[in-house]
Amino acid sequence: QAVGPWAWNAFCYPFNLTGQPAATVPRGFTAAGLPIGLQLVARRFDETTVLRASAAFEAAASWADLRPRIG
Repeated sequence: QAVGPWAWNAFCYPFNLTGQPAATVPRGFTAAGLPIGLQLVARRFDETTVLRASAAFEAAASWADLRPRIG
C-alpha cells in the first residue's frame, strides 16, 4: 500500500507535543523484506529509561546481523 512521504509523522508528533522522550530501534524485516521498527516511549523527562531500554533491546536482538533480500 502506497503512503505519502510524510506518513511516518503520525507516529512522532504526539510525543513531541507531550514532551515524552521516544526512540525507534530497528526490529527486523517483514516477509516482504520491508523494515520494521520498534518505538519506545517513556514518561516526560525520563530519557534514561528510553535510552537504557533501546540499548537493552539492541543488545538482545540479532537485528544488526539482518540484511534485506535484494533482487
